[in-house]
Amino acid sequence: MSSLRLSQEERDHLALLQRPASEVVELCKSAFEYLVNGPNLDRYDVLAKKYTGDVNSEAVKQSVEALISLLIHVTTNTKDNGEQVNIRQMFPDLSDDVLEVLEQFVSSKRNFVEGSIKSANIRAYRLINLDWRLEVRTASRCLLQQSNVVITMKLYLHTEPKNENRELLEIDTTERSEKELSAMHEDQRRHRKDLLVQTDVSSLVHIIKSLEDALVESKTRRIKNIVDAIH
Repeated sequence: MSSLRLSQEERDHLALLQRPASEVVELCKSAFEYLVNGPNLDRYDVLAKKYTGDVNSEAVKQSVEALISLLIHVTTNTKDNGEQVNIRQMFPDLSDDVLEVLEQFVSSKRNFVEGSIKSANIRAYRLINLDWRLEVRTASRCLLQQSNVVITMKLYLHTEPKNENRELLEIDTTERSEKELSAMHEDQRRHRKDLLVQTDVSSLVHIIKSLEDALVESKTRRIKNIVDAIH
């Protein structure tokens, strides 16, 4: 089996694995739940209260994230012949029961991580431009006096990265042959998508807040480590 070297920070976070196997199972379940649905802070708080010693929810969260990094590292370092990383060699101080839980965790979730990595490598749609307008309805046949504010947005999406996004919107079709125009239209059909979205003000504020939180989260060392492990 091949070996894998973890950073000292990751090893420090995985120190929480030195406990009964049943509790490690809960940590592994929380790690997989993180991959599927994102972090569950309430669950981490419940687990921290169950553990003996000075363990808080942040320590549980860091351990869960370290387990995710371990899972990704093991998956990406598994050889084509199926040879996996030697978990027992990486954690010689853990009990046999805990090591069996870790081995089952990385082997059972490897296909899920491989599929996620392949999906991440597929070019996703990128937002290249946005048109919007504010609409206010002040009356209707059913209600003569009202104030209904909605925001209508047209999202221009494309899978092809460009230095100048405007190139994707304004295409010079002069002096183009029919064959060239046909090829360009086919490229646009395959790579471009325009979406029309309408929402109210409160929902738009919630969307903006969620995007801002995701942007802040993407800049943390934890997310950067996960992305580096995938690529």
